[in-house]
This record gives sequence, structure tokens and C-alpha cells, in this order.
Amino acid sequence: MFHRVLQDPIPPVDTDADTAATAEAARDIARGERRREMLAELAEISMRLARSLGELVDARVDHEKKSADAPSHSKDAAAAFDKMAQTARRTLTLEAKFAEGVKARREKRITDGAERRKERAAAHKTEVDEAIVGGLHDAWAADCSDDEYHDLCDRLLDDAQEYLGDADEMRGYLDRPVGETVAKLCAALGLDPEACEPDGDTWRVRRPPLDFELRIEEKARKYPPSPLWGGTDGEAVRVGLSPECPDSLDTPTQPHPGCFASCPSP
Repeated sequence: MFHRVLQDPIPPVDTDADTAATAEAARDIARGERRREMLAELAEISMRLARSLGELVDARVDHEKKSADAPSHSKDAAAAFDKMAQTARRTLTLEAKFAEGVKARREKRITDGAERRKERAAAHKTEVDEAIVGGLHDAWAADCSDDEYHDLCDRLLDDAQEYLGDADEMRGYLDRPVGETVAKLCAALGLDPEACEPDGDTWRVRRPPLDFELRIEEKARKYPPSPLWGGTDGEAVRVGLSPECPDSLDTPTQPHPGCFASCPSP
């Protein structure tokens, strides 16, 4: 009986902070935020100057009203106020535009991170599903005939895939060892429950033999070892005879190719 160890796929780890795209997005957001803050400060300065100029315009207008012969400087102050007010409006508009850009980039970073986590989770689920279906396939193929395998295998695996998504007992299977889920599926689908069993901290599943393993078994059946020969660890000695050559106590007896009796090694 042949077995193989079922490996559990490594679950995804949130490493967004280590990716180049995320780091660049974070720097871009920080840079945009600093510029927005500078524009906000500039807008405050512009507003203070505009207020001062507005007060100056009011003062000069009042002074000109009270004194008919006073020089007219209110128009110059009003022109300066208009320019400063226009600067404040443009600065506030630009600051709002930067704020929207920073917000959009921040939201995009969150969305991209969620999408990457979703993709990693989907890839992990695919790996787990493939490991489970592969283990179930081996457990099934190890004990069925070729005809039964070809007739039922695809349908069995399709049923198992559907069972993973629908059965209550399979909920949370992504957080459990693959072997545990394979054992549950074997029991649910009527397979040998011992086809998949724990082996210490790991799980192993019964599997069909490989072609070369079948050839080795066939060769062993076709050419069995002679009952007159025994020995261990690759040593072949004649049963009932000394394992040493008659003429040398240091040379072990080995079967010479083509000979039945033991003979000294050259």
C-alpha cells in the first residue's frame, strides 16, 4: 500500500506595506497632503491680507467722504483688495482640488489593497481546493478498478467540489488541515475512511502506485530471490555455508554473476 503526505498550502499574509506599489501610493498621498496643507496655510494668509486691505479700503473711503480735498487712494486699495481676494479664491479652489485628489488616492489605495487581499484569498482557496481534490482523487484511485475509475472519477470529484461549497460540515475548511477535509469527504462519499489518516503532525493519503513502482513489483514477482540465498543489507550468502571464502578470512562471499554457488570476489 502506497501513501503520500498531504501538504497544507501556506495561507496568505497581508504584506501590503512591503509592496512597491503600496509604498509609492503612500508617498504620493503624503506628498499631496503636504501640498494641500501648504495651500490651506496660503489661503489663510491670503484671507488675512484681504481682510486688512478691505479694512483699509473702508477707512480711506470714510476719510474721503469726510474731507472733500483729501487725496483719493481708495481706488488703489480697492484694486489691491480685488487682487488679494482673487488670490485667496484661487488658492482655496486649488486646495480643494488637492484635497479631492488626496482623498481619491487614499480611497484607491484602500480599494487596491482590498483587491489584492481578495486575489490572494482566492488563490489560496484554489490551492486548498486543488490539494483536497488531489488527495480525494488518490484515495479513490488507490482502491478502484480502471473501469470504475474512468466511469466515476470525474463525477466523484465534481460532487466533492460542490460538497465543499454547500455542506455545513465543510464550513471553515480553509482553516483546517487538508487531510482532515479529505478524510471527511472520504466518509461522506462512501470511501474507505482509513484512506486518509493522521501521521503525527501531518496527514497522509493512500495513493495508487506509480508506473515504475508497478514495474518493480512485476519484476520482483517474475524474478524472485533464490530460497538458497539469504543475507541482509545487500549481502548475499549461501544458506548453511560460511559467509567467508575458504581461502581468505577477510573476503566476504558474494554470488558471481552467472554462478549459482558462491565464489570469492576478485
